[in-house]
Amino acid sequence: MDNFSNHFLISMPHMTDPFFQKSLVYICEHDSDGAMGIIINKTLSSQNIQDILTQTGLNAIKPHPEVYLGGPVAIDTGLILHDASYESEGELIITTKIKLTSNNQIIQDIINNIGPKDYLFSLGYSGWGEGQLEREIEEGDWLIMPANYEHIFELPNHTKWPTAAIKFGIDINSFSGGKSGKA
Repeated sequence: MDNFSNHFLISMPHMTDPFFQKSLVYICEHDSDGAMGIIINKTLSSQNIQDILTQTGLNAIKPHPEVYLGGPVAIDTGLILHDASYESEGELIITTKIKLTSNNQIIQDIINNIGPKDYLFSLGYSGWGEGQLEREIEEGDWLIMPANYEHIFELPNHTKWPTAAIKFGIDINSFSGGKSGKA
């Protein structure tokens, strides 16, 4: 079994599920039991953001951080994908440069300007059961490529999906295939 941790999943144009249509997913963990990742190019609509920022205290940060829609699983759970310079209890070390944390202390540290420099605040995550992600890749729903730090934290959201495809060496809009609407 290939391990796709620290890889991007680039959704193919035929995917019409609103969560995954034109999504770029960063795979945080992948093993024989399944996979988990965060959609890194989609933010929540503006009407919901202020309430979420106020509830978490992140409204104290200027400019306000974006709130990402990480996926359809545990949509009420906050996760922070961040640079590895920050350390906390219960973090998932993905690479020497990137970690994932759900510990509430990270939010206080971000507010107090002692948290990670680069981070994405996400609600929910994308999850796949045993063998599910591999089947979806085989069916042509996703392209997969190694991830890079800059793409996650430095590119504007609207360019992440098409830029990943270009780095893959393709014009993604010229592709079709897979099962329409499947995610």
